[in-house]
Amino acid sequence: MFIGKRWLISLFAVSGIVQLSCLIYVWTEMIPSNVFVSIRTVYYGTLLVGNFLCIVLLVKKYLYHRHTKLNSLFKITLTSHIVAFTPFTVMNVLPLFVGSAQFLPAAFTAPFLFVLPVVYFYLLTSNQLFDIDFILTRFKYYTFLALLPSVLITFGVTAVMKSQSSMSWIMFVQTFVIVYTGVTLFLYIKEQIDHKFRPKLFKAMYSYQDSLDRFSRKIARVMKRADLEAVLRQELNELLPVSRIDFLLVDQTDSIVKPIGDTPEEQGTAIFLLQVADTLKVGEMVELPHGLGLVIGRQRSKYHVVWIGSKTNHTRFNSDELRWLKTMANYASIVFENLYLIEGLIEDLESEVRKEQTTAPWVLRLLFCLSENERRKLAADLHDSALQDQLLWYRKLESVIMDHPISDKLGHELEDIKEGLLDVIHQIRETCNELRPPLLKEMGVVEAVESIVAHSQMRDNFAIDFRPKTFHQPLNEEQITAIYRIVQELLRNAAKHSYANLVTLELEQRTDEIYFRYKDDGKGMDVDYMKASFEHMGLSGIKERVASLEGEISFRSKRGEGLEVVISLPETMTNGRSERGLLRDSYLIS
Repeated sequence: MFIGKRWLISLFAVSGIVQLSCLIYVWTEMIPSNVFVSIRTVYYGTLLVGNFLCIVLLVKKYLYHRHTKLNSLFKITLTSHIVAFTPFTVMNVLPLFVGSAQFLPAAFTAPFLFVLPVVYFYLLTSNQLFDIDFILTRFKYYTFLALLPSVLITFGVTAVMKSQSSMSWIMFVQTFVIVYTGVTLFLYIKEQIDHKFRPKLFKAMYSYQDSLDRFSRKIARVMKRADLEAVLRQELNELLPVSRIDFLLVDQTDSIVKPIGDTPEEQGTAIFLLQVADTLKVGEMVELPHGLGLVIGRQRSKYHVVWIGSKTNHTRFNSDELRWLKTMANYASIVFENLYLIEGLIEDLESEVRKEQTTAPWVLRLLFCLSENERRKLAADLHDSALQDQLLWYRKLESVIMDHPISDKLGHELEDIKEGLLDVIHQIRETCNELRPPLLKEMGVVEAVESIVAHSQMRDNFAIDFRPKTFHQPLNEEQITAIYRIVQELLRNAAKHSYANLVTLELEQRTDEIYFRYKDDGKGMDVDYMKASFEHMGLSGIKERVASLEGEISFRSKRGEGLEVVISLPETMTNGRSERGLLRDSYLIS
């Protein structure tokens, strides 16, 4: 509750007594005039105290709920109460209470009281709040804007009235309040008129808005910088009567602007751009000796600038055109930066493919990330479609066998089909687990390796001795996935080729590195033959995974002495940069 029950009864009692006294004073002569003045003073005090008490309580409620969803409701209630009662109490009641003349006639301040029922009626009928923050922001802006003209108008009116008759300070305050209120309301009304009629009266301005909408739709389909320049040139030509539109490259390092001609206008523009090159910013607009420049992109020390020549009608660019050009520059700069990154990625990939030496780690990481993403999608598709369909048909078959009389011969055949379905379901589940083990990141590297060891023990005929050590720092998902795939490939290779009886796995976290060792007692092989047969044995993928994590791998093997693989991975990887100066790891897909 806003106020206690006793306070509420007391205020109603005082108000009732005052109203009754007024009626007695008007209808009879039982109450003397001096007593009625005292009663009226008490009534004025009741109004002031009640209004002050309501404001204090509403402020307390607003402060209490200002960080909750009721913030706007209490702000609306507080604001409407202040607007409704403050003009009347300050301009009319307070002067009467202290025995002074009223600042403004009651006919001027009393209509503000209608704000309160109007606001509550709106809230009740519309069942939604209006944007009080927007209204208050506009109110602060318009009251500040109206202050100076109101003061000037008031002094002007005062000067005119003083020349005709004397004017008290109360009249000055009254004039100022009336003018100030009128100017503020005029600014509010002007905004509404602008919103309704300006699109019809000033069509040129809204053609710029249509141009921005059209330009944003076109650049969404742009795939090359040349296409972006063509779209930008077309849009500028449609709306501006300019003498030229050229795309320039300002190179700070070589102090050159290209392409540029030999005319004085072009040479002057080139010299000016080189002089201000240190101050150029992407998305900004530069005033040139002959027109404007829009900075739409940057590549290291090179700036891409759109040179917009002077207008053919020999007029200056107006404010609407300048705002439109600034927005166009921002749009174009965002698209240019994205195209630059994409082109950089493609060029780096092509250069890595053309290289004859070992592929860069960041390229391998990108390929493995893409591969893991596809594995995850394939595993999800198999689990959600094929596996669920198999389970559905298995349950239907089981229901048919149990609910219908079937001969022994048909029953045996159906049981065989049922077992076959179970085998297929098991194989699909195994395939899903191999493609992308569930909760791989949540399990951790040791649990992930233990899970694949457990699966291998169920289907392979060799023993596995896994010797993990405690990890003092958890690995990221990329490292866990890489170690899991390496162990998976080594155990698959052992099952196919090694004829081993025992496989030993060691995994531990050392200072700044992750150590892994694989050893089996299989038939082994010549290292030279092993290098030549990487692609056939799957060991090539292991070597590339280690290289993608910037690690080291060594193979030791001889005929009849088994195979030993030792891998060392760094805990943290360096972020290599491409020749274009971009972070290569920024291209990786998580």
